[in-house]
Amino acid sequence: MVGSVSLLTQYLESFTYIGLFLILFLCGLGIPIPEDIPLVIGGYLAYQGLTHYLQTVFIGIMGVMVGDVTLYSIGRRWGTGIINHHRFNWIFTVKRMAKAQWYLRQYGKRTIFFARFLSGIRGCVYMTAGALKMNAFDFFLMDFLAALLSVPIFVYIGYYFGEHIENVVNFINKSSHVILALIIVAVIIGTVFYLLKNRSKSKV
Repeated sequence: MVGSVSLLTQYLESFTYIGLFLILFLCGLGIPIPEDIPLVIGGYLAYQGLTHYLQTVFIGIMGVMVGDVTLYSIGRRWGTGIINHHRFNWIFTVKRMAKAQWYLRQYGKRTIFFARFLSGIRGCVYMTAGALKMNAFDFFLMDFLAALLSVPIFVYIGYYFGEHIENVVNFINKSSHVILALIIVAVIIGTVFYLLKNRSKSKV
């Protein structure tokens, strides 16, 4: 992982915003790099002063959204033909597809939101959502909300912990489920706090 992180860092240092957009787009299409890693490295570039934090967040959201929508559109247009094609077995494995279909059956459009934090099956979920003809607006909205939450967090992690970037990348690569749980807890706490605050105002 250390070697690949070094190569990815050198690439992003050379091409900055355009490089980040392209690598995130390709991650969305299934290349074997968790897109959280380029986002963290993007934050590291901001830490170094090579880019700006807000612009990196904006490009990050654009990159993941374009990749996701493209994958959804491919699934919607060509459906199971691609999923079942032998050339794509390394991406859409039987195990990943079974998980993606289970999540979609259990949680519906909410799966699109949570798939943002599940790098192992994210692409399979989005492709399956397209193949199942999920409403395009629902897909875009849930994916956008998830990106609006996750992208700034991962970019900030790279920015804040820039001095220890390799250790941070390795931790994120091994602990995606832990990060998902922490984010879900934070969202729940924030929602409860917001509802209680509004309720107290309405009583005044």
